[in-house]
Amino acid sequence: MAGPDFGKQIGPLPLGAWIVVVAGGLGIAYYTRRSGGGKSPTVVEDTSGDPGVGAGASGFVNASPITVDNTPPGPATNEEWAVKAINYLIAQGYDPNEADNAIRKYLESTQLNQQEYALVRIALAKLGSPPVPLPIPPPPPDPVQPVTPVTPPPPAPVQPPPAPQIRLVMVTPWPTRRSTLWGIALDFYGNGNRWPELYNANRKGTTRPDGSPGYISNPQYLRPGDMVYVP
Repeated sequence: MAGPDFGKQIGPLPLGAWIVVVAGGLGIAYYTRRSGGGKSPTVVEDTSGDPGVGAGASGFVNASPITVDNTPPGPATNEEWAVKAINYLIAQGYDPNEADNAIRKYLESTQLNQQEYALVRIALAKLGSPPVPLPIPPPPPDPVQPVTPVTPPPPAPVQPPPAPQIRLVMVTPWPTRRSTLWGIALDFYGNGNRWPELYNANRKGTTRPDGSPGYISNPQYLRPGDMVYVP
């Protein structure tokens, strides 16, 4: 018995070609049934009006991209802020004791010195203000420069007052004006009645300004050549 003639023309294709087409179609159908459970795929119509975005039966909607914030949470209290600030300053190479003193004094609103003020400013620039804000302390005053004492010039020497001029008048012989105390008072004071002043300045028992002793014991009697002190 002769086999089929695969070269026999059936319609537009030879018999062999028809066998290949039919076998391929059956294979595709079998694979589709195995992978899809025998259900026909659902076609969803795009009704959104936005090209490339579907909002039909499947309910496609626009979704924002998911971002993950890896920033660690900030300090919740001023004490936590202080710990972070001190650790940061130490990590930058600053002395631990100076860093601790500066931050603690800042939180206690205590006056800072120049070094502590600089450390607090560095911590604030890195970490921001504490959870409970504190005023930024004013910069400490510049150190007072020592003042060189100015030596005042020595006082000018005090000149002693000039020695008082001691007037000594020689008694002249009688009957000249200067032969009596009355006449001498008239000459120097313009009033002869002031003769007792001359007597009291020259009477016996007193010391006159020039250091000489008084000698007049009787104002009515003067010796020519005696010296009368006229105050």
